[in-house]
Amino acid sequence: MQIKRIFSNQPSIIRRAMPWVTLFSVFPAIIVVNLLFLKYFPAPNAPQTDALQWTDGLNPNHIQPQSLYIYNTRDTNQLFGNFYYTLGTQLAARGQITSAESMLGKAAKLTPSNPYVHMNYGIVLEALQKSEEALNQYQEALKYAPKLVQAHYSIGLLQDKLGRIDAGVTSLKKALDIEPNNNFINYDLGVLYAKKGDYPNSAIFSKKAFEGQGDDFAEAYNNYGYALAQMGCYTEALEAVERSLKLKPDSAATLDSKGFALYGLGRYEEALAAYNEALKIDPTIGEVYLHLGQTQEKLKRYEQAVKSYETYLQLTPDAADKSQVQAKIAEVRKKWIANPPSSSKSIK
Repeated sequence: MQIKRIFSNQPSIIRRAMPWVTLFSVFPAIIVVNLLFLKYFPAPNAPQTDALQWTDGLNPNHIQPQSLYIYNTRDTNQLFGNFYYTLGTQLAARGQITSAESMLGKAAKLTPSNPYVHMNYGIVLEALQKSEEALNQYQEALKYAPKLVQAHYSIGLLQDKLGRIDAGVTSLKKALDIEPNNNFINYDLGVLYAKKGDYPNSAIFSKKAFEGQGDDFAEAYNNYGYALAQMGCYTEALEAVERSLKLKPDSAATLDSKGFALYGLGRYEEALAAYNEALKIDPTIGEVYLHLGQTQEKLKRYEQAVKSYETYLQLTPDAADKSQVQAKIAEVRKKWIANPPSSSKSIK
C-alpha cells in the first residue's frame, strides 16, 4: 500500500516523459506512414513541380505538393501544421476539395508564416467559389513571400474573374516585374488589356507571349490577331489567326477572330462561314452571334440578323452594350419590314 501511495502521489520520470515520447515517436510515425502511402499510391496526374512553375496549360491554379517545412521539431504548432498542410495538398490533388479546405485551414492557423500554405489554401477556396476568401489567402502569402510570382499571378486572374480588370492588370504587371519573360503572364496581360479595350497593349503583350513560347502558342496568336483586327490591321490579323488555327483548328474563339478579320476586309460570305463554323463547335459564345448578326445585316439578311442579335442578348443578358444592341434590333426590324425577303427560306 505504501508503495502504491508513493507511486500515485509522486509523478515518475516515465510519466513526465510520456508526452514527449508520444510527440517524438508516435506522431512522426503517423507522418512517415502518410508520406509512404503518398509515395507508393500517388494521386493520379498529380503535378510534380515546385510552387513557382505552372504545368496546367495557361492556368497555374493547381495544387502543388510541397516538402515539409519543419524548422523546429519541438514546436508542436509547426509539426501539426506541416502535417495538415501535406495532407491537405494531397487531398486536393485527389479532388477531395472540401476535405482539403478543412486541412489547409488548420495548417494556415498553425503555420501562418508559410506562404505555400496560404497559396494552396487560396487555390482550394477558389475552386469552391469562395473568391474573396481566396483573394485574402493569396495576399497573406505575399506578406511572407513578396516575390511569390504565382500569388501575384493568381490574384490577377481572380480579380479578372470578379470583374476588376484594372486590379487584375496591376497584379499581373507585378508578376511580370518579377518574371519578365514568363510567356503565360504576358499572354494573360494581353487578354486583360483586350478586355479593357486597350488593343495596342494587348497586341504588344500577346506578341511577347508567342515570341517567347515559340510557334506553338495558339491562344497568343489568336489574341494578337484579334487585337490587330480591332486596330484595323485586318490582313496582319488574318495571318495571325490562320497561324493559330493551324495549331488548334477546332477553336471557336479563333474562328470568331477569323470571321472578324474577314469582315473587316469586306469578305462577308467567308466571315459568315467562319462564324457558323465557330457556332458548330460552341453555340454558347454570345459574341459570335453579335458578329454574325453584323455580317448578316451587311448582306441584307435582316431576319437572320435580328435573330442573331436577340440570341446574343439571351446569352449575355448583362452585356455592356445591351441598350445599343436593342436599338440595333429595332433598326434592323424596320429594314426587314421595308425589305421583306423574297423567299421564306431561312438563309445563314
